Amino acid sequence: MTELNENQQASSRWKVRWMALLGALAGLGALALFLVGSLSCTYELLGEERTFLPETFQVTGAWLTVHVAAELVGGGIAGTVAFLIGGKRAVFVVALLLFFLGSMTASQKMQEGDHGRPRGPEPTDGQSAQTDAISPVWKLVLSPLCLGGMALVAGGILGRRKPD
Repeated sequence: MTELNENQQASSRWKVRWMALLGALAGLGALALFLVGSLSCTYELLGEERTFLPETFQVTGAWLTVHVAAELVGGGIAGTVAFLIGGKRAVFVVALLLFFLGSMTASQKMQEGDHGRPRGPEPTDGQSAQTDAISPVWKLVLSPLCLGGMALVAGGILGRRKPD
């Protein structure tokens, strides 16, 4: 009889782990969909001239404001989706992933520096705008903190309301 209980406990532990991983991946997917959709719409609404400084790919204050707000909301969405699917463990996993991936991206962008190619007279499409955009260092440092932090905040709020 104890062997049956041990097998059930082991199975239950694996189920919790898989649900945490699935929740974290779903949270990342929801974040990606939200960020792509919201920032694409914002780029279309602001236009090229209000997104970038003249003749450069340096972003404006308006774009930085919208981008930080989108990251805060997106981090909250990621934490909420992770919690709803995988519970508290999934929230921690998604927060760690967001912080790690955001830090890696920030590190890469900082190494590139702010010496991008000049923006020409032809219109810039959304993909080029995203890859060529140059943000200040403070924004690069703030991004992983916004994303991971808001995932933890959202998961923590839900965790207090609903037992895991």
